[in-house]
Amino acid sequence: MTLNSNLNRRRFIQSTAAGVAVLSTPSILYAQGYPSGPVTIVCGFSPGGTTDALARMVANYMSQKFGQPFVVENITGAAGTIGMTSVANAEPDGQTLLFTAVGQIAVSPHTFPGLTVDPVNGLEHISMLAEGDFVLTVNPEVPVQNIAEFIALAKEKPNSMFYGTAGAGGNLHLFLEAFLLAADVKLKGVHYSGGSALMPDVLNNQVQLALSSYPVAGPQIEAGNLRPLLIIGKQRNANLPDVPTAAEAGLPELSTLNDWFGLHAPAGTPDSIIQALAEGMKEAAETDEIKARLQSGALRTAASTPEEFRARIEKDFEYYGRVAKEANVIVQ
Repeated sequence: MTLNSNLNRRRFIQSTAAGVAVLSTPSILYAQGYPSGPVTIVCGFSPGGTTDALARMVANYMSQKFGQPFVVENITGAAGTIGMTSVANAEPDGQTLLFTAVGQIAVSPHTFPGLTVDPVNGLEHISMLAEGDFVLTVNPEVPVQNIAEFIALAKEKPNSMFYGTAGAGGNLHLFLEAFLLAADVKLKGVHYSGGSALMPDVLNNQVQLALSSYPVAGPQIEAGNLRPLLIIGKQRNANLPDVPTAAEAGLPELSTLNDWFGLHAPAGTPDSIIQALAEGMKEAAETDEIKARLQSGALRTAASTPEEFRARIEKDFEYYGRVAKEANVIVQ
């Protein structure tokens, strides 16, 4: 990862943590007596990352809305599933919540054996906050100019190129496997301990193909160090207007493969609390300040009802389960 990408990421994280004090004024308490004291929002990833930054944005907004402190606690490990398990086993009183990315809920349960929690039914799914797409890139030394040429080359020379991921069994790993299955091509996978370890090998053409968020890939694309081929997700990136989406490239099944972030509670949490929190998420996502901060991180608002969020999770969980099984992705 380069200095520019680190700076972009740092600015996004700092901007989400700052300036939120003006977003809202305290409102009346929802769900009689709720919250009765400080609320913990568990984040399954380390401080400083995108999921953590968004969790803190939500915590700041909810603190003002409900008039009680909402505090982020980082419980890390096993691709976020340790934090998820701790919340699923917490009292269903709305005092302990979970903020996740898609991987914890819909991907890791299929790739990391031994999970003791059913992420679909072991949690109440409150609302999404945001979603974002990914950019499929190659090293410029690969003799292709577009995704069709890349697929043709990969079919002509199966297993002659490498793809890299920021970690085995994570969402980007499974997203890349989904691309390989949809395109019917074969590449060899190399799995690193994070994006900062992966990027140098992509830039040196030790690894030919990678999937990244735009804040990570963008500076390298602008510098000519990476060539963008495809947007994995719903819509074209305004910074890459000539790069097609998966649907436009004839791979419509990849259109829903995007990064989403949302809020959850233990199963059995009263519906009045779930609805009050969902209302807070919707209000937060509609503020100009939060929209601007999401946009700076190449994300867009995606607030949902609890019913819509559950339907999305069920669909994604089933899809990623099929991909993990077909690609035989199991992390021991």
